[in-house]
Amino acid sequence: MHRLTLAAVTAFASFMPAAAQSGELGWSCRNMEYEISCNGGVCEASEAFTPMDIYTNSEEMAACAYTGCWEGKPTVIQSGRFIIFLGTDLPFSTQPEGRGDIALTIDTETHSATILVGDLYAMPAVCKRWSAPEQD
Repeated sequence: MHRLTLAAVTAFASFMPAAAQSGELGWSCRNMEYEISCNGGVCEASEAFTPMDIYTNSEEMAACAYTGCWEGKPTVIQSGRFIIFLGTDLPFSTQPEGRGDIALTIDTETHSATILVGDLYAMPAVCKRWSAPEQD
């Protein structure tokens, strides 16, 4: 089932103004088909899942799942056709003590990506170029 929680939508809204102010085109990525959880060297696909959405540019990153988002400033590495956004020790919006490490690797030619969330998730994703809507 594909659904976004109210908390995730609210977190997206709070992220958008910061991205819009920077005026920078960023990336929007989503795991469309699978939620893959990894633990103890074993990864398994979940039968039911909620897509994870990531909105990022060089100034802000919001990786949203379930009830909120890991948010913060990423480190960006560009090499050839790949761009990597790394968020280290990011607080979770609805549980600040639920900190996480996020790695998003994007192939800028195919717009395919991988999302790694600490020891929780390792998922394929599809991305598109993104900019926040203009603020009134």
